[in-house]
Amino acid sequence: MSEKGETEVYLDSPTESGHQVDLKVCGDVILVPQPSDDVRDPLNWSQRKKYLILTILTLTTFSGHATGLANQLGFPAQAELYHKTLTEISYTISADVAGFAAGPLLIIPFTHVFGRCSVLLWATIASASFSIWSAVMTGPDDYIKFTISRLFVGIFGSTPFIIGPQLLVDIFFLHERGRVFNTFFVVSTLGTVVGPTLGGFIVAHAPWPWQFWWTIILEWLIMILVFVFVEETTFTRNNGRKYPPQPTNFFQNRIATYFPGTAVAHGGGLKEAARSAKNQFLIGLSPVTMLVGTYMIGMCGWFVAINTLLGVFIQGSVEDGGYGFDSQQSAAFSITLWVGLLVAQVWGYFVNDRIPLRFSKRASGVWKPEYRLHSLWVPSLIVMPIGLGMFGAALQYHLHYMVLATGAFLVTAASNAAVPVSLNYLVECFMSHPIELNCVTGLYRLGLGLGIPFFINAWVAKVGVGWVFGMMAFFTLAEFLLIVVLMLRGHELRQISFGKLNRDEEGVQVVK
Repeated sequence: MSEKGETEVYLDSPTESGHQVDLKVCGDVILVPQPSDDVRDPLNWSQRKKYLILTILTLTTFSGHATGLANQLGFPAQAELYHKTLTEISYTISADVAGFAAGPLLIIPFTHVFGRCSVLLWATIASASFSIWSAVMTGPDDYIKFTISRLFVGIFGSTPFIIGPQLLVDIFFLHERGRVFNTFFVVSTLGTVVGPTLGGFIVAHAPWPWQFWWTIILEWLIMILVFVFVEETTFTRNNGRKYPPQPTNFFQNRIATYFPGTAVAHGGGLKEAARSAKNQFLIGLSPVTMLVGTYMIGMCGWFVAINTLLGVFIQGSVEDGGYGFDSQQSAAFSITLWVGLLVAQVWGYFVNDRIPLRFSKRASGVWKPEYRLHSLWVPSLIVMPIGLGMFGAALQYHLHYMVLATGAFLVTAASNAAVPVSLNYLVECFMSHPIELNCVTGLYRLGLGLGIPFFINAWVAKVGVGWVFGMMAFFTLAEFLLIVVLMLRGHELRQISFGKLNRDEEGVQVVK
């Protein structure tokens, strides 16, 4: 047994020069990338340590999501306090989503100055601090200040979601990434429904600021875990980028990593930060990013829109087409979304690695990134359109709330089964720039959901609420054609990359 907790075997494989090299394998899977013989190599860390870091990163992102949407089912209490409509209060959620989408563009480049872990920790501290500001905005004239505080919560709360995939790519092998990315994305997204659910129950029995106080306490506890257990995953390899050695003493390592982190960061400073910002733009213009990003606009955007406006749909009066739920009923209803995320997690665990590895095995064991995309057929062509249709029909004809719940469940499951696969694929197209990639995809994932609250009423007035969601279903079917294009021509499209930022693992032998 190796330090990684996996049985390693060595295969003789000829190089281009004709010499034999030893390939490390696990069962019938060849380890990609090949780990070095250095115990400091993050690929050589024990599975226990790797999964502990995965757990902490996921919890950190979970808390950021929960904090951002904590007041979603507490709209009536705030509407009464601030003398605003439910739709106007929903703009505070939009402010958080806007910060979540735009924040990484401003903050993430500084990971090249202060290190990834340092930015992760201090951004989480900032998110919790601005949440305190939100919790004390209890005056009737505090609506604007409260909305601004939510914007900053989103700006800083988005950081763990962007940095996490980079750290995970550094420590996990190719054949593990499907399950790992699915767990990271789905469980962290669970925060977007746990936050509102608990907030709804809290508002029913306590003053509304407690929607935020529990998330603030959670974030401070998680900060301790980050400080104690999360380490920089950088390691000098044969890619031209060198990193300074990290102190082996625990306290010296923590100081070097977090105060402020420059001692363990890749050199380059502000110049490297500026290059990172430029790379975000160039990656965003690459054909594969635009095709997958457009697909995610729908698959993620419809879920974000439903989640953001759920309080308006179910808490609005029956006369206005809503269901007249109070905060506690709304919180109970939102558990439907929990179930959808659970189904997405189970689906991804059993599918997201097995399907691409099976395709690889049929191709004599050779890897191709597009094999991951075949996990998207069922969520995109079956589950999401049916869910959107049921949700729209329930609102149009005011069907029983369980029909609405079933539609919300299907949309949640489909979106959260599809988006991790999409992000995993793109990360494996730009292996050297996962952080910059995630900054750009955030705009694709959240942009539509951010904008919908501002034009949903006009859209409903034009075609009716049923056809609003019916059109979403047809848009989803059309957007999947872009994924089919990548399945057929992904290799050629990946070669079109501005700034030569594309680097993938196509052609490596991944299965014996």
